[in-house]
Amino acid sequence: MKGHPLKQLFPANKLFAKILMYFLSLLIPIMIIGLIVYFNVDQVVKKDVSQKLTDNLKFSSQTVDIYLRSAQLTNNNLFSNPIIEQNLKPYMQMNNEEKLSMQLIVRAIAGNRNTISSFIDHIFMYTDTVKVYTSQEMADFDMFFDKFYRMEGYDKEFWKKKLQASSFFELLPPTDVHNYIDNDITRKVIPSVSTQYVNGRLVTMVTSLSLQAISASLKNNAMYASTTYLILDKKRQVILNESGYSAEMIEQISKHLDKTDSTEFMEVADEQALVVHMPSEAFGWDYYSITPVQAFGKEPASILSLVFWICITLMIIGVCFSFIFSMNLYNPIKNIRNILVQSEKEIEFTNELRSSDELSVIGSRIDQLIQQNRDAVQKVSQYSNGLLDHFFASLFRGQPWTQQETLDQVLDDIGFRGDSYLCCCFMFHYKERFYRDIEEADRLLIQEKMKKVLWGIMQQQVNCYLMEYEHNFYVCMVNLKQEADNERLVLALDSIKKTFEYDMIYCELIIGLGKTYDKVSDIAKSYSDAITAMDQWKDHSDIAIADAVGLTIEQSYYYSFLDEKKIVNGLKAGNVEVLATEVEGLIQANKSRGVSYTHLGVLLVELWNTGIRYANERQLDIHLLLTEEEYAVLANKNITPNEFTDRVERLINFYERIVAETGTKGERRTGTVISFITAYIESNYAKDIYLENIANEIGLSAKYVSRMFKETTGTSITDYISLIRMAKAKELLTETDLKVNEIADRIGMNSRTTFLRMFKKHEGISPIDYRHIKARKE
Repeated sequence: MKGHPLKQLFPANKLFAKILMYFLSLLIPIMIIGLIVYFNVDQVVKKDVSQKLTDNLKFSSQTVDIYLRSAQLTNNNLFSNPIIEQNLKPYMQMNNEEKLSMQLIVRAIAGNRNTISSFIDHIFMYTDTVKVYTSQEMADFDMFFDKFYRMEGYDKEFWKKKLQASSFFELLPPTDVHNYIDNDITRKVIPSVSTQYVNGRLVTMVTSLSLQAISASLKNNAMYASTTYLILDKKRQVILNESGYSAEMIEQISKHLDKTDSTEFMEVADEQALVVHMPSEAFGWDYYSITPVQAFGKEPASILSLVFWICITLMIIGVCFSFIFSMNLYNPIKNIRNILVQSEKEIEFTNELRSSDELSVIGSRIDQLIQQNRDAVQKVSQYSNGLLDHFFASLFRGQPWTQQETLDQVLDDIGFRGDSYLCCCFMFHYKERFYRDIEEADRLLIQEKMKKVLWGIMQQQVNCYLMEYEHNFYVCMVNLKQEADNERLVLALDSIKKTFEYDMIYCELIIGLGKTYDKVSDIAKSYSDAITAMDQWKDHSDIAIADAVGLTIEQSYYYSFLDEKKIVNGLKAGNVEVLATEVEGLIQANKSRGVSYTHLGVLLVELWNTGIRYANERQLDIHLLLTEEEYAVLANKNITPNEFTDRVERLINFYERIVAETGTKGERRTGTVISFITAYIESNYAKDIYLENIANEIGLSAKYVSRMFKETTGTSITDYISLIRMAKAKELLTETDLKVNEIADRIGMNSRTTFLRMFKKHEGISPIDYRHIKARKE
């Protein structure tokens, strides 16, 4: 009896040994693959880190260059500052009154310092050897350079010589500075010096940049905490040496990396490091980042460790599973049969179980599971298509995704990730022949299958998602994962043109191609570009591609206070023709500026809001003026090329209803007068116009005209003239290079001082500052 269990255990142990050997044989390819991955990852990591560190140093060097240019711009701004021009002169030539205004110079310097205050250590300027003006105070020349701001590398004699000749902009080598005010703390600075003539006198402007702030900026942008930086100027002098490398080591580094931008693994300070070189095009500086290999070399070594522990884990699992399988394996057919019949539909199989063998039951149950799986897949597909249509519609409409899944999660799930994105729109216009020659059933079938045809052609070349946004209008979002995808996109569009070229007797096709953007959230911009290109396209051929590349498209609309006043005045005057003319003029003005089609839709909503506000002021019931459907259409900012004309007509009809409810004879007379006044001012603002001129033109008394204009618009005629002139002045400042006095003459203000005062009152800044701010934003 004792021998019987042993006979059963022996074959079980034999099976155990076979299963274990088969299982452990899997470790051989795992080890081989692990070693291959280790060497590949080591190369990939080095290449990837080299690229990332190069990009990081490029960004950091550009940041420092921006601040150096800002220091240069700060110097130039101060030289052209009206306060400096009017008040700065040698101290000995000032009278008592002029000495009192010296504090204005200090304030002007302090105002310019705020531009890059984090990088500026100090700003000062002087025009003689008596006084020095800083952003905090004015000090005696000798006392300032001997005590208040003593630079070891540059004594006061050096600064006296700077007044002898003009220099545009110069960056001096770093030096230690001692500031008496800050308890004589020593710090490193880089003086930037400009000497120029101001009112016939040489003025020296010095902006000292904090070397500590430059170093901190580089460290803050660093990918690794152990990365150190080295900066040399164009004369190979050291600007920044964070790790205190010797002159021999610095020379070795600069010789090894003398290319425009390069990387190299080399031994630095007795350890292997990756050195990246990036030259500055602006000021001739050379930037070097030195990163120890041990900072990023742990990943390949961790792969070997991971392979080792995987092998150990698999050996333990193999022993356990082999023992379990060898001791517990029994008839697999019976196991499969038991699993398949244990379901919520088990009752349905009772008769089968009684009349069929187990294989028949398994086959029948598998067929039913396949059918259930098909039904489930079909339901999921229908749900997914609806969800994805909603998802992509929210993208190109610029609306936030509000579902439970995050934007990144959906993009990852559907594989819509890449380097760039663009939007492509297809608009079909069917000709009369299409409806005359083709039967209705065939027409419906063609239009129903159009989406599949377009999507099928596009998907052959690029990763995309296409949806029918409106009847005969299709929007395709394209995901470009590499540069070659651009060429494949061109091939896809050519295929579409060839596919439909023989069908152009029945329809016209215009394809709008938006610009390419790096962020998926910018698909809305690309969609706006595409429909704007379609709207502006002048080619009237049966099939055309309207590409937004090369078009200047403004992503904002123009609707000023003056434009709104014209609409309100038109409503008050009760003249629908004037309103239609003003609306059409606004639309054409925005189109001529290159405003995107999407923002034209926003403009129409703003024009509708103006009517709503006017109606509310007159206490009109909006529900009596508009139906719910009209309200929803006019309030919707999204607009397609098919409905633009209809939207404008609905807007004019809305205005007409307001006029019908509010217009009276007296109000129309008043509105006509106000319209004449505003038109007269806008046509003659460059002349010397005033209230009496306008009253004579109208044939009414000046007092009556003034009161009527004030009561109707809430603004006096004088203020309105100033408002028009300031608006025209801002256009000339941003769109021309005219001088301030020339602009003053063009807008009807012969006094330059009066113009400066009036502009400062309206905008809060001087005309020169306004021009500089606008130039920087552009």
